[in-house]
Amino acid sequence: MSIKKIREISVFAGLMLVLCGCGRPNLIGTDAAVYSRGKLYAVTGQDLNGVYAATVAALKQLEVEIIETAKDVFYAKVVGKIADGKTITIRMEPGTDNITNVSIKASKFLSGNEERARVVYKQIKQNLGTGMGTSKGK
Repeated sequence: MSIKKIREISVFAGLMLVLCGCGRPNLIGTDAAVYSRGKLYAVTGQDLNGVYAATVAALKQLEVEIIETAKDVFYAKVVGKIADGKTITIRMEPGTDNITNVSIKASKFLSGNEERARVVYKQIKQNLGTGMGTSKGK
């Protein structure tokens, strides 16, 4: 297992411990996000297909040029290019019971941009809330 993967798992575990320890035992039922080490990490109560569709729609709505997409049942990725030449990379991995783990990195460099990542995540959540990108018939 790579150091990067271990770090991501640790962040998700830390998020769960912090939120559960603060009287929020139903983390899965809420859309929570934390920014750490240049990425916004989130857990959403939607399936991978819905989150992927909402992500593609969000970048289009934010006028971000989509330069790369990849998706299968195990993983999805969308990369967009902002007008200033920097990139936004959204990675999605399915969990159990229609849970999807999302990470958003908004930058070319290691530092990331929290404000941009949060704007993208907010648009994805809005799309999921309006039914845009949700999977029907499941």
